[in-house]
Amino acid sequence: MSTLVYLYAVVSQPLADTPMGIDDQPIRWVVANGLAAAVSDVSAKDFEEEPLNAHVKDMAWLGPRAVAHQEVNARLFESSAAILPLAFGTVFRDDDRVRQLLTEQSQQFAARIAKVRGCAEWVVALHLLREPSPEDVVADSPMLQSLRSQIAESSPGRAHLLQRQMATLTRDEARRIQADAVAHVLHALRAIGVDVYQEPLPSDAVERPLLRASVLLARDAEARFMDEMDRLRRRWPEPTYRLLLTGPWPPYRFGGLPDDA
Repeated sequence: MSTLVYLYAVVSQPLADTPMGIDDQPIRWVVANGLAAAVSDVSAKDFEEEPLNAHVKDMAWLGPRAVAHQEVNARLFESSAAILPLAFGTVFRDDDRVRQLLTEQSQQFAARIAKVRGCAEWVVALHLLREPSPEDVVADSPMLQSLRSQIAESSPGRAHLLQRQMATLTRDEARRIQADAVAHVLHALRAIGVDVYQEPLPSDAVERPLLRASVLLARDAEARFMDEMDRLRRRWPEPTYRLLLTGPWPPYRFGGLPDDA
């Protein structure tokens, strides 16, 4: 059977504790230039470019292989101080091509390994569960509070005009408050994380996402990170907002192949 070499992750040196890989093939190591690549053999008839592009649309085929990919990297992540996990479907013709990658991109890989050492990836999402009521917006807007006072003190004609103005400003302030929430959460994440990547927002989500961010976080900062997440949840509470948190994960967003690989 013709095979290809499937690459899971790059680390500084081979690890002793390795699980089985995709299709129950053993993990082995390709080593070059002070780097070690965790690989296994996969069937060329499944992982050549054309069949792979077709297979990834088939969840029955993709599911167990994607799970195996994640489980390998999760085990490597637990056993290593620094791992550069690769995305599903990173395939090479043979071990020599993998060694060539490690050799040609050794400086870039080394820099990324240094960056993620002792770190994990967390994903933070801020959702808007419902539009805030006008009273909620006024309570969070000194400008609207001042305008409401002016309305109470004005003649009926002027009060009517100010009421119309207030309706428009309430919509604008609701958008501003949501933007401020996103900015505040991002600022908090950047203050505590090693790096933060603001992810594109899906357009077809059931709940309305305001923010989705991947955070590279030092493992020894996790307790402080949890405290900060609790503070943010109190500042933007349910049922209007929902702050979601998942992790720790291998640093997929901050690892991967160098850009020019």
